[in-house]
Amino acid sequence: MKYADYFTSVPALHTPRLLLRAFAQEDMDAYLAILQDTEVTKYMGNALDGFFKDEQAVRNWLHNINGRLLKAKRVFTWCIEHKTQQKAIGRIDLGGFEMRSMGDIAYHIAGDYWNQGLTTEAVAAVTDFGLNKLLLHRIQAFLMPLNKASIRVLEKNGYAQEGVLRKYRFGKGFHDAAVLSILREENMDVKK
Repeated sequence: MKYADYFTSVPALHTPRLLLRAFAQEDMDAYLAILQDTEVTKYMGNALDGFFKDEQAVRNWLHNINGRLLKAKRVFTWCIEHKTQQKAIGRIDLGGFEMRSMGDIAYHIAGDYWNQGLTTEAVAAVTDFGLNKLLLHRIQAFLMPLNKASIRVLEKNGYAQEGVLRKYRFGKGFHDAAVLSILREENMDVKK
């Protein structure tokens, strides 16, 4: 398939324990509960403060991520579903595409599912999709340097630290941002 062909709908990605798929209205209660956990959101730079303020805002967000932003080839937003429990446990994005060659990855998962390798599993699936289906040259992540668990998830998936951007725009403010990336030509072993 060509790069543009992937943007007709959010492609389902399967891992041993997870299904990465488009968000649906039925996921919103579980997802909003995840965002109420300050331990989950503490490294997001207040990016979601007030974002999901009412039912209409939720509907608009769903319409944008599954429709307008996808068709504009701006971002894939997956709901992370635990296969056994059949419920939304997090979110992972691949977007910020530049010249069909680079993209940004971002993710979060409910605290009850930390330290089980699930986030690593989700990042592996999206990284594989980005490098081997979209044929991206580079995938990068920007995260707060204190978010050590997330840095470990990326490193387990072959991402290398490049440095720290000082007082970089992050969420609704300016924070130091660690930059990690993976390059296609250095990681051909990612291909399955």
